[in-house]
Amino acid sequence: TLHYLMATSNGGFLQSDQPAPPQTLLPPWLSSSTGTTTVRPSSPSVALSLSHSTATTGPVIPWLQPERGGRNNPIHLGSLPSFGAAPANGNGVVISELLESCRELEEGHHALAAHKKEAAWRLKRVELQLESEKASRRREKMEEIELKVSALREEQKATLERIEVEY
Repeated sequence: TLHYLMATSNGGFLQSDQPAPPQTLLPPWLSSSTGTTTVRPSSPSVALSLSHSTATTGPVIPWLQPERGGRNNPIHLGSLPSFGAAPANGNGVVISELLESCRELEEGHHALAAHKKEAAWRLKRVELQLESEKASRRREKMEEIELKVSALREEQKATLERIEVEY
């Protein structure tokens, strides 16, 4: 039996022993089993005919093309280990690698969120420590100023008493 894995929104995977319905890459009107399909628009002077053997492709842009080992080989997304049994057609390898990449991306997202939370906590601690040090320095300066003011008052009082005694 084949095992199918499905990614969940929380980064986990669901397993199923029942085969999933086959996925077609083309819409139903393009994936018909007949050799030619004709689409007739509202204008009778224009007709579009699609055939499996006469499809033309546009210019090939090498950097947009997937890297393939051969014409019928699957696309390799990287050297990630695949997990679970894959369908025999080769697309399962790509799907399992894609699911693995999604899982790793989700793990990376969680790790980044945890790192961001920890960094924010550390920053808040440093900010609080800085504010505490500022307040402490402010208190020390105020105490110094108050001591100087009281010393000046004592000096003023002593000077006034001396002046009163002399006159």
